[in-house]
Amino acid sequence: MPDFAQLKTPIAFVVILTILGCLGGAAIGYLMGTYHPAYYRAMFPNVQPQRLDELSVGIGLGVTQGGFGGFIAGTVLAVASVFANARSRSGDSS
Repeated sequence: MPDFAQLKTPIAFVVILTILGCLGGAAIGYLMGTYHPAYYRAMFPNVQPQRLDELSVGIGLGVTQGGFGGFIAGTVLAVASVFANARSRSGDSS
């Protein structure tokens, strides 16, 4: 089991990519809610048009979906980093 010092970089990958995913998703959701609000009206047809705030929906969905995507990408990168470090350490001891 790697010690905490070896896990700093993989944990940083997950945290940074999750934050970047949230920010990127919020930006894309803002742009979609501002310039193409009909997309969200089509996604939620049962909501009355006067009750649907397309900008808020876009930002909210963008943050959650972007954050999840960033978390998955960071986790994959972190696991690959841990395996690469473990493999290089096992090769050094030979």
